[in-house]
This record gives sequence, structure tokens and C-alpha cells, in this order.
Amino acid sequence: MLKQSRFISHERYRRILIAAICIALASQVNFTAYTPGFILTLSALLLPIFLYFNGDLNPIHLTVAIAGASPIFRGILLFIGNDVSRTDNLRYVAADMAFYVCYGVLYYWLYWRKGQRNNSSFLLTIIVCDYLANLLEVSILTGFTDYHYRLFQLLFVTALLRSLLSCCLAFLYHHFTLLVRDEDHEQQYYHFIWVASVVKSEVYFMRKNITEIENVMKNAYLLNKQLQSADVTPAQREMALDIARDVHEIKKDYQNVICGLGSSFGNDQATPMQLADILRVTTRYIREALKDEQRGVVIDTHSHVDIVIPNHYYVVSILSNLIFNSADAMLDQTNGYIRITVADVGPNVIITVSDNGSGMDEETQAMIFQPGFSTKFDENTGNVYRGIGLSHVKIIVQEQFDGDIQVHSQLGKGTNFEITLNKQRLAQEVSA
Repeated sequence: MLKQSRFISHERYRRILIAAICIALASQVNFTAYTPGFILTLSALLLPIFLYFNGDLNPIHLTVAIAGASPIFRGILLFIGNDVSRTDNLRYVAADMAFYVCYGVLYYWLYWRKGQRNNSSFLLTIIVCDYLANLLEVSILTGFTDYHYRLFQLLFVTALLRSLLSCCLAFLYHHFTLLVRDEDHEQQYYHFIWVASVVKSEVYFMRKNITEIENVMKNAYLLNKQLQSADVTPAQREMALDIARDVHEIKKDYQNVICGLGSSFGNDQATPMQLADILRVTTRYIREALKDEQRGVVIDTHSHVDIVIPNHYYVVSILSNLIFNSADAMLDQTNGYIRITVADVGPNVIITVSDNGSGMDEETQAMIFQPGFSTKFDENTGNVYRGIGLSHVKIIVQEQFDGDIQVHSQLGKGTNFEITLNKQRLAQEVSA
């Protein structure tokens, strides 16, 4: 804890030092106004911006540091240039230092020490700080004499214009960073939806496989019972019982995995999504994936259906599998095109995913919805690529959304998938 607090203190002192040097250097960009020694500088424009983005720094510490750095730059340069006498040089430097110290003290009491801060009070505060600090500087330079209306008018207009410009720059940059941050958060949320859709689809079919696992365990146990009355050795009967035990352990591990994934990606964490947002999430992710693979495939979406879908993860899985299938059918094409259309047809929503890829023959079309069938494999290893597959897509469409999926394709001309989904099932919470 002690090392951490020291690190924070050192980091703050480092920022104060950098700010003091930069703002003191910026004071060299100036022009004389009203009286000799009084200058309008760029530093007074940068100081509010730095204060705005470093609200954790005590402004008095900062402005005292700037006041200390100011003579190093302005005083030494005036002395070297022999532009003014030593007396005037000291007076100019003292007035300059008084400006920064006054600015910091006023900012501290009017704004920084208050718990609640907002942009409006910040703007009003720096106008007051700029105006009064400039007034003090001019007063020192004129010996606290020669006050008149034009002086106050000039100082107020100067403070107003500099403060407005400083706030515009600070607020615009802050707003821009918020937009970038929101976009980054949106990308992360879209990625989470994508990952969750994959996981939930896999969990869905893992739950379905539990029944098959239970059947294997039951059959192995029944086989052991039958072998007890058969002319076989005890070792053979025990082998059937061992199979039943092993399958039971597999089932328990399987259920633990399902339980863990289900708790992380459960329905209670799912926020309903508009169909338009689902399309945007899916197509944006796939476009980025295809861009990384340097594949020039155009994905076009047309939808005028406005429906909120609670179980949107399954719709993302359906769309992503079909769109990736279309993209894989255009590996050797330079003008690949995928079109997704959504139509409202009575009680159903019909989603069409069409492409101008290589197409399929009739024999392949008859097999693509069969479990285990795939035309995609790794050329190096020969392993078949594993996604949830078109057979599982069809099961989700039928069981979750009371729908159907059809395919129409011609070799060399492309493929068209038509998914029919029941609107009532889409809009209601369905079992996982």
C-alpha cells in the first residue's frame, strides 16, 4: 500500500512538472496589450484545458509550479535580450507569477474543492479566474493606478474569449473520447453476443445429447443383467458394468460443463434485442472476420421488420452459420456477394440468405441437413471443420422457433437459404 501511494504521488508530481514546463513555454507565444509588460499568451489558453483533464491535481500546486517555471523562460529571455531594464524585468516576472498563483487560488476556492462539478460551473469559474488574475497582473504593472472602464472591458472580453475557446477545445475532446470509448464498449458487447451465441448453441445440443448418454448407460446395465444368465465369463459381465459406470461418470462431467456454461450465459443475463440489431451484430462481426482473411465479400442487408427477440443468441447462430457457409462457397471469387433479406409474411418472418457462390448439386442439397455431413475440411490435416452445422441449424429453427429451412441451389450460380420463423415464438421467451 505504501509503495502504491508513493507511486501515485510521484506520478502526480511528474504531471505537474510536465504541465509547468509546457505552459511556461507556451507563454512565449504572446503579444503585448494595454500596458508594457502585460501580454496575452497561449499559456492562459492551455491552463484551463489541463485543469479540466487533471481534476485530481491540486490547482494551487500546479499554478505555483508554473509560476516558478515562468521566470526561467520569460525572465531569462528578457534578460539575455536586454529588451528591458533589470527593474522592469523583475516587475514583469513578478506580475506574471502573480497571475498564475491568483488563478490557482481562485480556481481552488471557487471550483476544485467543491464535491459536485459540471461543465457550466467550470466555464464560469475559469472566466472569473482569468479576469481577476489578469486584473491583478495589470495592477502590479501599473502600480495599482490608472483604472478606467476600457481596462475592465478589455480584460473581461479577453477572459471571456479565452475561456470559451478553452472550454470548446476541452469539451469537444472529452466528447470525442467518450464516443470512441462507447464505440469500443459496443464492439466488446457485440463480441460477447457473438461468443455467447456460439456457447448457448453448443450447450443446447449438449443437453440434447444427455438423453443419448443415458440410453448408452441404461443399455450397458441391461447388457450386464442379460450376461448374468448367459454362458460368459464373469470378466465379460463385469466389462458391461464397467461401461455403464464409465458412461455415468461421463454424464456427470457433461452435466457439470453444461451447468458451468449455463450459469455464465444463462437466459437471465440475456437482454432482448431488435432484429435490426441482431443483423447488424452478425454482419459486422462476419465482415471483420472476412477482412482479416483478406476476402472481398460484399454483405448486403435489407430488412423492414421491427420485432424484439428475447432468445436472440439462437438467431445469431442461425444467421452466422448460413452467412459463413455462403462466404466459404466463394473462396475463389473476387466479386462475392451475399444478400440477406427479411420479410414479414403473415404469422411468420422469412429470412433469406442468398449468394452468388459455387452452388451445390442435387445430391449435396439432399445431404446438407443430415447430422455429421460437411463439405468443409482442413486440407493440411484432413479434419472436418466443426461448427454447429446445418443439421443443428435446422433443429434450432424447428424446435425453438417453430419454423423450417429450405435450400435452393444451382452449380455455378449460387445458393439461396430460406428460413421461416414463427413471429409469436420469436417474440416470446422460449426454453433453452
